[in-house]
Amino acid sequence: MDLEECILITDNTLIQLSVHCPKLQALSLSHCELITDDGILHLSNSTCGHERLQVLELDNCLLITDVTLEHLENCHSLERIELYDCQQVTRAGIKRIRAHLPDVKVHAYFAPVTPPPSVGGSRQRLCRCCIIL
Repeated sequence: MDLEECILITDNTLIQLSVHCPKLQALSLSHCELITDDGILHLSNSTCGHERLQVLELDNCLLITDVTLEHLENCHSLERIELYDCQQVTRAGIKRIRAHLPDVKVHAYFAPVTPPPSVGGSRQRLCRCCIIL
């Protein structure tokens, strides 16, 4: 199910999906900026989370933290998690989920911290290549 860029998706949506979509295998929630760890908790505790969910894309879900990764440890069929630009997810969180689900592929991007304002007052953003863990 591709819900990418559906900006009105909330945790309540995930509760409904967890109840009414027990055969869900892949879910893209990229750019759904209202999704939180609580929504992922409901999804991970559902039948689809426990038994079927293989792919979860959470790119640019700014409220997602390492707590989401802890919840996803219940998703035993999970093969791939996308976490590009999830600024509150840490390398330590990824390391923990990989310890519980050693076969899961975690794709994450860790942007460097925005540097202080440069001379002239404009802020520059630095980029580097994606890190696939």
